[in-house]
Amino acid sequence: MNITLTGNLGSGKTNICNILEKEVGFEIIKSGELFREIANERKISVVELNELAKSDKSIDTMLDERSKVLGDIKTDSVFDSRMGWFFVSDSFKVFLLVEIKEAAKRVLNDKSRKAEFYKDITEAETGIITRSKMERSRFKELYNVDYYNQKNYNLIIDTTNATADEVADTILNQYCEFKKSPFDSKIIFLNKTKIDKSNYYFDFAD
Repeated sequence: MNITLTGNLGSGKTNICNILEKEVGFEIIKSGELFREIANERKISVVELNELAKSDKSIDTMLDERSKVLGDIKTDSVFDSRMGWFFVSDSFKVFLLVEIKEAAKRVLNDKSRKAEFYKDITEAETGIITRSKMERSRFKELYNVDYYNQKNYNLIIDTTNATADEVADTILNQYCEFKKSPFDSKIIFLNKTKIDKSNYYFDFAD
């Protein structure tokens, strides 16, 4: 069984994947790398392929099909992909939550991000919410699913007050538990006693 990992913008997905790869030995399969493979095959740049994908839906389809195939032949791998949970059928589906304000702080302070430039926290919050709504609309149009719906995932972890190591350990422990006895939509709020669900961009199944 594989793990599919996705989540809110700024939830720490990249750091957690790095831990699962370097310290545990999981193979990380990234949708971005699959996209680059397609660009190389067509002998064009990633930027050019992105532009082409706006009008050519077959590129999204090709990317999705590669995820499906890899999901069938891989095991104990982590799929770092927005829609991995949808295309990798035999997987432990994990969504990483983070409060919007904390996400804005992380994005604002992360100098490695090339596509996002914000002048302050308020602008970062607005940008994150806007991008999340656009993603939601796009995935609804392409796949007729609600990406931010709790029912899509086996495990939802709040990373707001947690380190990447704590999150990675929780994923591993729950992954082992799931393989013994599968469960649906378990939510874990790490290091938090007071919870206000309105602080997140996510649909909780109340």
